[in-house]
Amino acid sequence: KILNIAKDWNPEDDRKLNALDTLISKKHNKEKILVFTQFADTAEYLSEQLKKRNIKKIDCVTGNCDNPTEYAQRFSPVSNEKNDIYNSENELRVLITTDVLSEGQNLQDCHIVLNYDLPWAIIRLIQRAGRVDRIGQKSNEIFCYSFLPEEGVEKIIKLRKRLKERIEQNA
Repeated sequence: KILNIAKDWNPEDDRKLNALDTLISKKHNKEKILVFTQFADTAEYLSEQLKKRNIKKIDCVTGNCDNPTEYAQRFSPVSNEKNDIYNSENELRVLITTDVLSEGQNLQDCHIVLNYDLPWAIIRLIQRAGRVDRIGQKSNEIFCYSFLPEEGVEKIIKLRKRLKERIEQNA
């Protein structure tokens, strides 16, 4: 039943996708952006739709990829000492990923992290931001954006409330 309803899905009406597009193509149109999402299907959808909207130098990496580190190096060649990639056609400006890149990767050529959907565990937010907030970061500021669930979904799962409580507990 859900698949029948979703078959009429129009990405042009996807408010989160539109907001992401605006962030990438207008607000931070010259800067690198690291986008985290929980699900491989979402990462692939975002990558496909943003490419259709003419976003260049973009790719997506999930746990289904053979070599996630290769994507990290293409996105952040300076911090990974891949000088042959820096300023080449292979360098990425936007990288969409699952948590496959949330640990053990140097991505500090970037200073903008976006959480397309929020993880259940607060530690994931910290680990994601930690990919860019590392030794070697050249920017004075790190920007972390988080997209919140739609109001109807929020009423059901109360994610914001639970995250706020966990943040207060951790503080």
